[in-house]
Amino acid sequence: MKRFALFVALLILMTSCGGKKSVVATSAETQKVPVKVVKAESRMYMPCLDVPGTAFADREANLGAALPGRVEKIYFPAGSRVKKGDLLVSLSGEMYTQALVEYDAIEKDYERVSRLHEKGSVADLDYDHIKAKYDASKAKVEMMKKNAEIVAPFSGTIVEYLVQEGENYFFNLNLDPGYSNTSGILRLMKLDPIQVEAEINEKDLNSVKVGQKATVSFDAIQGAVINGKISEIKPVLSTLTHTATVKVEVSNGNGEIKPGMFAHVKVELTPYESVAVPMNAIYRQPGTPDDYIYVVENSKVRRVKIEKQYTDGDYVGVTGINAGDVVVTSGKDKVMDGSLVEVK
Repeated sequence: MKRFALFVALLILMTSCGGKKSVVATSAETQKVPVKVVKAESRMYMPCLDVPGTAFADREANLGAALPGRVEKIYFPAGSRVKKGDLLVSLSGEMYTQALVEYDAIEKDYERVSRLHEKGSVADLDYDHIKAKYDASKAKVEMMKKNAEIVAPFSGTIVEYLVQEGENYFFNLNLDPGYSNTSGILRLMKLDPIQVEAEINEKDLNSVKVGQKATVSFDAIQGAVINGKISEIKPVLSTLTHTATVKVEVSNGNGEIKPGMFAHVKVELTPYESVAVPMNAIYRQPGTPDDYIYVVENSKVRRVKIEKQYTDGDYVGVTGINAGDVVVTSGKDKVMDGSLVEVK
């Protein structure tokens, strides 16, 4: 009987020890956190500056006269395309006519004195005196002619007239912001090509060069993306915005682009290779600006601090990890540095 009781007690003890081992094993298994992972990729990234811009004429001028006068004749209506040298406007020519009469009289005296001077009948001093008067009168005629006729200094489009036929021209200033504010009778613009001006932040200036390719699109011209190139980078920055004005030249042969239009300017920069991970692989420490990624190594996670470089769709370029590293995308909020994980 004693032997039977001892056997039963031994059996109970063995059963109890086996149960404890099972509980310990089960506890160890439940410590592994299930996570989903991906491999960090090496990607070629094409950085691009995307900034707003405004269209301006390639060249513009408010054309007027050196002296006030009455507008006698306008030869082209507003909106006309004219060539360099075309006569655009005639002003009252009373002073020009007077200068011509004086010039004709002085020219006859000069020719007569010149013939006498060649024969030795007129002293050099008298000849020099009449020649000076002749040269001055000729210059005056040329000046008055320019004052009486407005000629196109370059080929372009007459945008508007500031003074109409029959009105007196004075030195009136144009008050349209963003355009030439000099006095004039009419405004002439060269509209092909068009210059699109955009403001580039100082930290991006080293990435843009004159001659670099760019694309331009306009809200007013749906679906059109126009290729252009950087034609000018102003050498000074705004003291208020710390930006530099960059001009992008685009073709405008059909005249569809109008000065003042709002534009979107994109400048492609030098591509470079970078490590990229899905956006959901990044974990931000609550209450801080620090970003981390959990890297899986031998069924354990290692928390790595990273820096974001760019966002491209659902991927983010980062520094701090290597291409091929296995990173956690799901389950980040359930692990900490050194946690055991089970990849699902």
